[in-house]
Amino acid sequence: MNSSSFSKLVVMAAVALCAPVYGANIFAPGDTIFGGASDGTNFVVGVAGTAATVNNWPAAESPDHNIDGVGQKYLNFAEVNTGFLVTPAFNGGNGSIVTGMTLWTANDAVERDPASYALYGSNEAFSGGGPFALTSFSLISSGDLALPASRNPGGPAALDPLNSQTVNFANTSLYTSYLVLFPTVKDEVAANSMQIAEVQLDGVVPEPGALGLLSVGGLVLLLRRRRR
Repeated sequence: MNSSSFSKLVVMAAVALCAPVYGANIFAPGDTIFGGASDGTNFVVGVAGTAATVNNWPAAESPDHNIDGVGQKYLNFAEVNTGFLVTPAFNGGNGSIVTGMTLWTANDAVERDPASYALYGSNEAFSGGGPFALTSFSLISSGDLALPASRNPGGPAALDPLNSQTVNFANTSLYTSYLVLFPTVKDEVAANSMQIAEVQLDGVVPEPGALGLLSVGGLVLLLRRRRR
C-alpha cells in the first residue's frame, strides 16, 4: 500500500473513531485567499484591474468578497477557468473534510454566472504570488451548475438562500487548502467576465475537546474521546 492510500485509510478510520462529528462552514472573512485563473498547468494569481479578457478584477470586486459573508461579489475578467484558492483558519488550520458547497448569485448579469465547477484540495502550504502548480491539488468534486436566475443584492446585503445552489458530494479526505475553479459561465459569448457573490464549503471535523493531533502522511487529524 502506498503512502497516499494509507493516509486516506487513516483519515477514514479517524473520522469514525472520533465521532460524533459536526458540520461547519469552512470559509470565513479574513482567511488567506488568492483570486486567479487556471492556465491548464498552474493556478495563476490575478491582480486588480479592468482589462478585458485578462486575469484581473475591479478593486471593489476582489476575491476576498467571495468569502465575506455578504452579497458583495468577486468578478474576474478572464471569464473562463477562473476561481480562487483559500487556506481556511477553521479548526486552527488543521484541516477539514468537505462534503458540500453552496454558491450565491451576484447582483447582475446572469450570463456571467458559473455554469460548472471543479473543487480541489491540498495539504501543501501556499504563500507569495504563485503561480501554484495544479499537480499540488487533488480533485474532490466537479460537475455542472444550475444557479438560479434570481439575483442576490450586492454590497453589505444579507445572502438569501433563494439565490443560491448547493451541491453535495462524497469525500473522506482531509485538506488544509481548497481551490475552486469555474471552467465555464452560462453564456460565454454574452458575458465579459465570471462573477459570484459568495461561495461556502460545508465540512465535518471531530468535535472540540481534542485529546491531541495525529499526523500521518502529511495529514493532521484532530482526535477526541467518544461521549459516554
